[in-house]
Amino acid sequence: MNILKLSIESIFYFYLTIAPYLILGLLVAGLLHIFFPDTLIKRHLGHGNILPVIKATLFGMPLPLCSCGVVPVAVSLNKRGANAGATAAFMTATPQIGADSFLITYSLLGPVFAVFRIAASLITALFSGILINLTERKEQAVQTPTVNTKTETETTAIRLKKLPQYIQFEVLGPIAFTLITGIIIAGVLSAVIPESLFTRHLSNPWISMVIMMLIGIPLYVCASASTPIAASLVLKGMAPGAALVFLLTGPATNAVTIAAVAKSLGKRAVAVYLFSIASVSLLMGHLLNVYAGTTILNITAGSHEMEIPAWLTNGSAVLLGLMLLFHFVKPHLFKSKQEGNMNTDNNRITMRVDGMTCAHCAASVKKAVESVAETKDAVVDLKGKSVTFTLLNTSNREKVKEAVKEAGFEC
Repeated sequence: MNILKLSIESIFYFYLTIAPYLILGLLVAGLLHIFFPDTLIKRHLGHGNILPVIKATLFGMPLPLCSCGVVPVAVSLNKRGANAGATAAFMTATPQIGADSFLITYSLLGPVFAVFRIAASLITALFSGILINLTERKEQAVQTPTVNTKTETETTAIRLKKLPQYIQFEVLGPIAFTLITGIIIAGVLSAVIPESLFTRHLSNPWISMVIMMLIGIPLYVCASASTPIAASLVLKGMAPGAALVFLLTGPATNAVTIAAVAKSLGKRAVAVYLFSIASVSLLMGHLLNVYAGTTILNITAGSHEMEIPAWLTNGSAVLLGLMLLFHFVKPHLFKSKQEGNMNTDNNRITMRVDGMTCAHCAASVKKAVESVAETKDAVVDLKGKSVTFTLLNTSNREKVKEAVKEAGFEC
């Protein structure tokens, strides 16, 4: 009973701590979408060993894409002409850190840890991308980027008008479930893990880093959801470097990502990709441990210099709670209406789509379908691997398929 009470208190504490930072991160992610659309990113990647990798890394780091949500985007970049190194750098940097996960890291682990996380993400992506380009023997054929005119003509004003919808469905939606899961796991770990576990049994920092690396590489975690888990382990005595290794390897690697790298870039690229992430993660974790041994990191959840007013914390917690509630309730509220439209509209078409693994993938497919002229009301069935939409002009069916394929999926 005591453990249950402690778990609930810890879960509530973690939730309150990250709420204002997550809301701010969601807003920043939305603004990045407005002023840096996908078409801008896709124009700047191409030939060269270093410059495209740098651009892909800098473009990818602030984007709010999860570790499997980044896969179709990276595949699309590769198909549109991005070289292997730029594709790998984008696939490495994007899921490791974003505006939302950086602010959550700052709130739970302090400013020094947050800066180390950004630096490590930057170095990991650059190292993996440049190394892949240098080890690639076959030069990839560069295609001429094709841009959908409907998407290209979407103005900043139109994107600004869609900001709340984008934040709710395309930024928060893909991480909602894993975020809640991460907070719950963090709270439970804080309650059940004894204080002496890491100090007595895992006191060697290298052993703890290797263990966290082996856990993080195959595990599917998103950058935001994994941060509370890492914070709870640090508060229990785990070396900060081991937590950093987990936060770098977990979001950047999983079965889906590894398979995508193998399919798009080749098996040799997979070996280089994993070696780069593992080696840089261990190096940066060691440097953080060394730094932690010479100064005070202030790694205590919520104990940094920026004091958040109670009204802002509570208001953010309520707003975030409403957004999460809407995310989980909405499918049930509108399910009957969508089914009714599908049954009465003779122009409804269902198309199978392979390669979707998460809510962000579903959002990407919906966006791709509705980018084609005279298509609307796309409904994605993630479990059934299909999308149903209204097509006013049946001759555009092949264009829909092309748009879905350009987004990185098969149909």
